[in-house]
Amino acid sequence: MWVKNIHIIIFAIIAIFNSSVSNAQQFIGVSGGYGKGTFTDFAKKQDYDANYHLKNEVAFSSFYETKMDSTNNLRIELQYKLQRADMEIKYNAGHSSFYKNLDYSFHLLNLNLIYSIHIIKKKSFELNFLLGPTFSYNINTVAKGNGWEFYYQTQVDTSGNPVQILTTRNWEKDERNSKDLSKFNIGFDAGLDFLIPLNDRLYFLLQNRYNIFLTNITILKDLRHTSLLTGYINIGLMYKLKNRPTK
Repeated sequence: MWVKNIHIIIFAIIAIFNSSVSNAQQFIGVSGGYGKGTFTDFAKKQDYDANYHLKNEVAFSSFYETKMDSTNNLRIELQYKLQRADMEIKYNAGHSSFYKNLDYSFHLLNLNLIYSIHIIKKKSFELNFLLGPTFSYNINTVAKGNGWEFYYQTQVDTSGNPVQILTTRNWEKDERNSKDLSKFNIGFDAGLDFLIPLNDRLYFLLQNRYNIFLTNITILKDLRHTSLLTGYINIGLMYKLKNRPTK
């Protein structure tokens, strides 16, 4: 159902811009590449020690682009990412202390609305700056890890009365369909496009892109607001469609 809804949104956006720029140049393209990503947070505290590591990722995209004016284009991109990220959290606050060491592998489907601005445009190549919002859906998450936490354990004293004792317990996690990460996230995407024309209609595409989530991707209790930051390099092809005749 969510895939159908995303396609409806894409077709609606394309229809709106096609109607407003009926005689504009239009392009379609595909790209794919390799990158690295990591969780990150921006509110540092002394009692909260967070360690994140860069992890490998792959991304594949298809897109539609229409020319707005002589220097600006609008691109609508559907992007698939196989993402990995990890965290090691040590929280030292007395009875509220905990430790989490978790590694995630998850699949993202991103809808990117990209505003493309020409920086350099020559016959032999083009260089464009890209910027726009990202709407992301997390298809599935695999979680593995371990940790410990304080909890209250109920015991019976010598008089037969239940009492609660604060103690620690260790735990391990190996989940194929983990609920630790949120399903929907919003962020923004920025980067550079380098285009080399192969003929009158076909272009070789090289991209350097960066993406960050503004929403909190983790929904585990006691964690700070955590973003996902990724950077990647793509290669691909872009094809210029024939202009429709003016009425």
